[in-house]
Amino acid sequence: MVAQVLDASNEQIFDFRSDTLTSPSDAMRKRMASAEVGDDFYREDPSIRALEDLTATILDKEDALFVLSGTMGNLVSIRSQVPSGHSAIVSATSHLHVNETGHLASICGITSQAFSTPGGKFDLGELMNFAKAPSPNAPRSVLTPPLKLICVENTHNGEGGRCLDKPYLNQLKRFADERDLIFHMDGARLFNAAVALSVDPSDLVAPVDSVSFCLSKGLGAPGGAMIAGSRDFIEEARHWRQMVGGGMRQSGIMAAAGHFALKENLRRLHEDHSNAKALALGLDGLGFEVAVETVETNIVMAFLPKELGEPASLHKRLYQSGVRVLPPKGNRLRFVTHMGLNSDDIEAALTVIGRLVEGRS
Repeated sequence: MVAQVLDASNEQIFDFRSDTLTSPSDAMRKRMASAEVGDDFYREDPSIRALEDLTATILDKEDALFVLSGTMGNLVSIRSQVPSGHSAIVSATSHLHVNETGHLASICGITSQAFSTPGGKFDLGELMNFAKAPSPNAPRSVLTPPLKLICVENTHNGEGGRCLDKPYLNQLKRFADERDLIFHMDGARLFNAAVALSVDPSDLVAPVDSVSFCLSKGLGAPGGAMIAGSRDFIEEARHWRQMVGGGMRQSGIMAAAGHFALKENLRRLHEDHSNAKALALGLDGLGFEVAVETVETNIVMAFLPKELGEPASLHKRLYQSGVRVLPPKGNRLRFVTHMGLNSDDIEAALTVIGRLVEGRS
């Protein structure tokens, strides 16, 4: 069993709150302890440079930059490419729009145009009606901020870990090019998408101008994220990384963990996906409303029907019984699988959940 053990009752903790909850393996810790370091401000940390080179190679981009978090990655990617006073098309349920403290407005000076994205995807017809391709002789409006950016999230967390495939991304690329827009991907769980779609991650980022991804989610590193794109973009991003407090010194210890994650932990992401599917089927069998066919990666959205009880009450009882999920949103509970949970843990957690919803707690 991989799950933690509760000290007082000897019950296990099954933590589904996020895939950020993994702990570094002994092998990763060993790599961190032996990392060669230098001052990254002077670009002299060999471990960071190795991680940036590896990222650029994997994604087939000119250059890459190590940042402290996915939120910082999105912020500096956007601010370095889009002047303040412009507007951006974003998903209404995206992490960028909902969970990043409003930095598009407060730091980047960008107005968000939020659209619904069922299944993680924009309706292209709706986008085209909103932003028609410019006419050569059309006067520029002095009333509205000019549109300069479109952002996608892959996988889309808020829509249940859904994947955006290359044909769809190519369609968005054409939409962006026709309107001279920057195309940015929040790829926090990019590698989950690549594994689920059985494609190379470079295929999924080929259409975008910039991409960020997290090392601290399914890849299992204790922190850090990467951004990638053109060499000129990365040089500008260094400036904005410094402005928001992301300048680092002997940080190769963290970079070594990220390097290990990219080399060693990609191969096991399919296990998280398999566990999520098993969890979805089990929850569905217990009476939760789960669209099992939409579980593509490591996120399961489960809705609690009235006959199974009140969401806040069940959440409290789950927590007391060692099953950790974030507080419900309405009647929805989100479960995220990761390397801290194996198939036996999924089965054991479902047994606990079943006991609670059947009133045998």
